[in-house]
Amino acid sequence: MTVSDTLPETAILWTRTAVLVMAMATAVWGQEADRLVERLAQEGWLAARALAPLGAPRDRLGPVNDALRQLDRHLADPAARYADAAIRAGLAAAQEERDELAVYLAHAGDLARQMELTGGVARWPLPIDELEGELWFEVDRFAEARDAFRRATVVFSGSRAWLGLARASDRLGDTAAACAAYRSAMTTRLSESEQQEVEAYAGRC
Repeated sequence: MTVSDTLPETAILWTRTAVLVMAMATAVWGQEADRLVERLAQEGWLAARALAPLGAPRDRLGPVNDALRQLDRHLADPAARYADAAIRAGLAAAQEERDELAVYLAHAGDLARQMELTGGVARWPLPIDELEGELWFEVDRFAEARDAFRRATVVFSGSRAWLGLARASDRLGDTAAACAAYRSAMTTRLSESEQQEVEAYAGRC
């Protein structure tokens, strides 16, 4: 075998190696991008929620706006667009802008469904049903909150969903439904304060 005979085999080997390296680099970059979007989503959401008791005054929105500006750089990623809509919905709820809240939640819902079609899941800062439930509850739209949390119990069935359903049902005067939801919440992992909440309500069941 001459040197010229081995060249095609060498070229094929180098090509395969290059493709493998590029695939690995792309996967690592994708994971890093996912973690970045997750971090920005959580930071923006927590900053917005911290301002809710104050009505989210515009002169206190610096940390929220910082997270939104950074998310703007990643809007090609559906998860970043979802996080952006979710954070803006949280601000609208804090400012009791119910019409604006409805618009952002509808947009977030559309993005969540689009992500599902491509195998993705809208998780950050919250899944769509928990997001809708929490924010509708905040602005005293308890029927919408109950319906959203009920959907959430089917999809994730975690403590946030069951406690949200219990609280919304209680606000609507449906003690039986609230008791049932609190009992289901007891099968999930609860914080100490959540456990106390469940036990305190149990006396009404």
